Amino acid sequence: MNAKLDNITTQYRKFNENQVLTEGQLNEFIDYFEDQDRLSRTQLSGVGIVCGFKSIFFDAAASKDAAVMREIFKGKEIEPKDYLDTIVITQGAGVTTDGDLITLRRKIEKTVANSDKKVIETLIDFDTNAYRYYRSYESDIQYSYFNIDKQQIPLLEIITQQDYDLLKSQGAKVDDFKDVKGIEKLNDKIVILYLESYSNEESPCEDADCDNAGAEQVSNLKVLLADSKVAKDLLSRGDAKDALYQLHNRYEELFDNLPKIEAKRVILDASITTPSQLKTRFYDSINAVPALVDGFDKISATFNLNDTSINAKISSLLNTSTLSLGDYQYRYDLFKDLIDTYNEIKGLLLHFDAECCPSINSFPKHLMLGAVGATLELGEKTDLRHSFYHSPVTTSDDENYERVIMLIKRFIEKVNKFKSHNGPVKITPSNLYVRLGNKAVPYYYNVDQPLLAQWNFEKTKTDRETYNLSYHTTNLSGDDYVQNPLNYNIDNYDFYRIEGHLGLPYETAVQNINDLKVKYGLPFDVAVLLLNKGEKRDDNLPSEPRKLSIEDLRKRLVSISDDISKEKGDYKSTLFNLSKLDSDLKLLNKATFAAPGSDKEVVVVKEDPKKEEISTELLSEFLERKSGLEHLAGVERGGLFLLIAESEANNQVLADFSLPYLCCSKKDPVFLVLPASQLCQNDAPIAMTMVPLDGEVKAFVNGIQIQAITKSGGQNFFDPGLVGSAYFGQTITFTVNDEPVETQMVINAEPVITVTPGEVVYGEDANAPQAIVTFNVSGYQNGYTYNWDFDDDSTDNPVPVNGMVTHTYFLGAAGQEDVFKPTLTVINQNGCSTTFQMAPITLKLVINKNTRIFIYFDASGSMNSTLSPLNDMRANLLKNRLLPLYGNDSAAYDEKVKVISYSDERTFNVLNMQGQAAPEGNVIVLVFQDEADSIYHPYNGPITNRTSAFSSDIQALKNRIANNFGTNNPNYYRGVIFQVDGNTAFQQLMMAVENGSNASYPSQYNLQSEALAGKVKFKYNVPDGEISTKYLERVVEALEELGYNIP
Repeated sequence: MNAKLDNITTQYRKFNENQVLTEGQLNEFIDYFEDQDRLSRTQLSGVGIVCGFKSIFFDAAASKDAAVMREIFKGKEIEPKDYLDTIVITQGAGVTTDGDLITLRRKIEKTVANSDKKVIETLIDFDTNAYRYYRSYESDIQYSYFNIDKQQIPLLEIITQQDYDLLKSQGAKVDDFKDVKGIEKLNDKIVILYLESYSNEESPCEDADCDNAGAEQVSNLKVLLADSKVAKDLLSRGDAKDALYQLHNRYEELFDNLPKIEAKRVILDASITTPSQLKTRFYDSINAVPALVDGFDKISATFNLNDTSINAKISSLLNTSTLSLGDYQYRYDLFKDLIDTYNEIKGLLLHFDAECCPSINSFPKHLMLGAVGATLELGEKTDLRHSFYHSPVTTSDDENYERVIMLIKRFIEKVNKFKSHNGPVKITPSNLYVRLGNKAVPYYYNVDQPLLAQWNFEKTKTDRETYNLSYHTTNLSGDDYVQNPLNYNIDNYDFYRIEGHLGLPYETAVQNINDLKVKYGLPFDVAVLLLNKGEKRDDNLPSEPRKLSIEDLRKRLVSISDDISKEKGDYKSTLFNLSKLDSDLKLLNKATFAAPGSDKEVVVVKEDPKKEEISTELLSEFLERKSGLEHLAGVERGGLFLLIAESEANNQVLADFSLPYLCCSKKDPVFLVLPASQLCQNDAPIAMTMVPLDGEVKAFVNGIQIQAITKSGGQNFFDPGLVGSAYFGQTITFTVNDEPVETQMVINAEPVITVTPGEVVYGEDANAPQAIVTFNVSGYQNGYTYNWDFDDDSTDNPVPVNGMVTHTYFLGAAGQEDVFKPTLTVINQNGCSTTFQMAPITLKLVINKNTRIFIYFDASGSMNSTLSPLNDMRANLLKNRLLPLYGNDSAAYDEKVKVISYSDERTFNVLNMQGQAAPEGNVIVLVFQDEADSIYHPYNGPITNRTSAFSSDIQALKNRIANNFGTNNPNYYRGVIFQVDGNTAFQQLMMAVENGSNASYPSQYNLQSEALAGKVKFKYNVPDGEISTKYLERVVEALEELGYNIP
């Protein structure tokens, strides 16, 4: 049996009138559309089981199982005896790789009305089928997907009671059917839906009427059972391979076989008092290396990305016996990174259910439903059951394969690019609760292009891999916000990676970190924890000052200089010695040269021998008060970054941990951070970040408290608007719980400015209308920066001269916005600004109390049903819309807006206001007319001969429009002709006048230029006798197209 899509029809013929059709032409037509239908399913939707097709053997125990009743029968009431001892399969839907749409079927026999004839109907609208009988399945139709070495595997066909009764009524042999309850090991059987497709031989045409002849295309759905072990053999050794199922099943089997791995936390306790004990804690947490190696080996083999050296490298890098004191923390971090990537890969393995162009030959005529009674609960996998393999157009799962490939490569790159670095302390913004690829690239990698290309899928996909953040910026984008991200918005980051401090003296590390924290205004704190007291400082410090030799200082400086100049030196040792020298050199500002002794000596006096510049605490004492230390290679926003060192004497930083909150000297700390140090008087209140969260914060100027702090929802805010003008420009200081903090603030005054529009002068060129507007500016001062926005896309930015600025507005044609909303932003020397919003300026196409709207109505008798709705529209609907423009003056509207009847049908004469003098204000003329029989054109045309009345009327109108009706306002007049349905000749005439398309109506006898300039419009096919709301819509639409703003 061949698949339909093995050979598709790519064309068909269109039929001609009275054509004699051949069977080939008809079949070609059917085949083409059937192929397209099948291809649409398989290529654009997907293949496999869409839903349903759950099965169970319904015995007495199942009838009492609430879960079965819910899952199989959806809670519906059933008669148990109808289902007892049957295989129940729920209705479902599926698509084969040949594009067959499969659902369960139910055949019934019905008697044709008013006859004894019986027909068989096939139904699909039901919830379940109950299969009671079975027999061995044999078929003459060869289907290689059921064959091993050309021999069909043992299969059982099952049928329902209805099928059995129908076969029996038709006289078919049913003796070989048996009850399914007699099948041994029924739960080891899998269910297969098989679409038995074949073509019956064509019946011979013996009668004169051969219309019913032709080969019948049969498609019988068979429900089959097969032994699960045999089915697995069939998949591996069958004559035809189900490549699609095997591929995706391989991913599911890989998922099941991968070890479950999570990184152990490094948990500190009071028993840790030496560096080796701390190191052991990190060692003990690197506990799953063999499982990690085994798991990744299986993954890389499955995706053909094997790297024969990678396993050895992982084992070597994470071998706890070889970890040095200097970088064991970073190797633990590498271990965590590798596990994160491993678990991310594993999490995607069950989300590959997408296939572009699934193989037609995978399961062209069958679907596997899994074992009888197999559980299909959410998250549970069922063997020997086809999933639904989506087309990529319906899912994003196809991207998951690319993600996994990238993650595997990233895993390999991380192993190969791990490197111990020496460099300055740096802080890089990152995120904590996200996948690794969305975090900054750590310090301990060689951040080259291959690693960046595999780090973040979304960025690599959009060619932005160099926009990842990292300690190492050489290979990143040159954009400053990538090179120096802390200078820019970091709202989207909740974590700061702090790197480069391991091995430094903790005094140096703290100083460097604090310098960066202050420079970039970062909300976290730093503290130092010691493992032991070491060489404890003597409380009874000598009173004698310490002496230093200049010669000794010189020798130490030369020694350090030599170390720095060496290409390969002990970086950590050099930096450690340099830190000690720096500490001594800082004391020179306390030196006294009058002391006795050699002139080569300088007596150095310490400021206070008992005062410690950096507060430290024993780890054991700290843990008595606080817990929750986590090693994160950085700190969260608002957290505490903790450096671990052995002692004051052995002060190199060994590791770092953090707390997600600020903490904590033995005295409760106070801390205040503001997002800015200068504000303008009208800026919005800013949130104050402080510790303790419930502390009391106060603001002072020269020791005088000012009431500029508000509280809302438990959050303190500093409101610059509450600072009096007397304090502008002065330094504001703060206290928290009456303890002074370093944070300061300055409030600057904003400029005071007002702008009023003055004289408006309209230009007289109707073809290029313009208006010159004068703006009067008060409050002008030298040093102010002026930024004008005239609301017309102009780039003009004039400086006031004698308090005045002029601007030319170029007015457009129909549809041009006629109301301008200019603004002026003024910035003073302190960077504070004021934006002044002027009242809207109306420069053209004005509707106001002085606007007359004449609505002319053709009263010659052929469109009388239009008059009543026009009057109703004018008196009510249009009035409601326009009344605000008439200042809500009803009398003014009633006077200025009129419906005027005329009967002489001289369209362009009424468009010309019937020759009346131009009234004050401005005018809009609306003309409703359906024909101008004889006065302008014959009733049935043609329109080729202009009438004298037409010629004189249109020339008079053109002259008045060109002269702006004797006014100096190019926007004084607008007109609209509404051609009412009824006469084709009149419509043709209006079109000829509008666009000059008829040779009989050259430019002097048409309104083409006036229409293009937006002076007149033509609206066609207006129904006679429309309801008033429709006329309102047409009128408002026309006015808006002319450029008027209608509320």
